[in-house]
Amino acid sequence: MTVIHSLTSFFMRLTGKAQVHESAEEVRDAIARNSFDTFVDRAGTHAAGAARLTDSLALQPGLVELHDELHDIWAYLASLADRATELGDETLATHLGNASGATCNVLIHVALAAEATVPVPAVPLTR
Repeated sequence: MTVIHSLTSFFMRLTGKAQVHESAEEVRDAIARNSFDTFVDRAGTHAAGAARLTDSLALQPGLVELHDELHDIWAYLASLADRATELGDETLATHLGNASGATCNVLIHVALAAEATVPVPAVPLTR
């Protein structure tokens, strides 16, 4: 994101406005810039953070926090899907509904991963 774009976005958010793209190509370009231009830095940051974790239990706080953030994203996507339906845009509603459902699946797996961080007692199994 360029400095000018960052400043423009910042001031637009302050006034309660957001940049709207005029074409699907502009949307794709914006998503690509936001995703791929920062991927190496983001991946490096997360890899460095993960490398500092000393055992499985150390992953738990981050997973619980991630679950909370994903839960908010899930609710947001579901609300957007409902609104798209109200506005009569079924294609958009379908995509948002699919994104909401996929996020719900991620929520389940993150919750299971967080639970799996709890140490299992070292008690031998007997019959």
